[in-house]
Amino acid sequence: MFVLEPWLSRRSGGANQDRGLATALWPLAAVVVFVVGIYGGYFGAGIGILMISALSLLRMGDVHRVVPFKNLLAGSLRGVAVVVLVFYSEIHWGYGIPMAVGGLIGGYLGGALMGRVNPTVLRSVVMIIGFGLAAYYFWTLYGRSVLHIVGE
Repeated sequence: MFVLEPWLSRRSGGANQDRGLATALWPLAAVVVFVVGIYGGYFGAGIGILMISALSLLRMGDVHRVVPFKNLLAGSLRGVAVVVLVFYSEIHWGYGIPMAVGGLIGGYLGGALMGRVNPTVLRSVVMIIGFGLAAYYFWTLYGRSVLHIVGE
């Protein structure tokens, strides 16, 4: 979704048009963001990129407008997940406290730097990291078995 968003925006009228979502599509938008939120509360990995992509595809605006809204939504869904985990005593505080402090520092620094970053450069870096990690995990999970099957 993150890769296709600029192309879809150009096809649907470009950056100069009003990028607001049609009122008839609000229920779909709510469902898409809710599903991404459920995933984020349960698993969490990559939730920032998924939320930015979903909000961008729903015509919420460019990355500078979407990221603060994403931060609000991601913070809310993670907050609910933390409350549930605390309630069920499932948090290992030795890991949880450093992760929370790191997340707060990273979130603050990311928000402070967001306005200074060129959206095209940001999109490129995110895509390189995303595809690089996907290739790495694909190789570690299937690389040897794929080579073994091909070699037979």
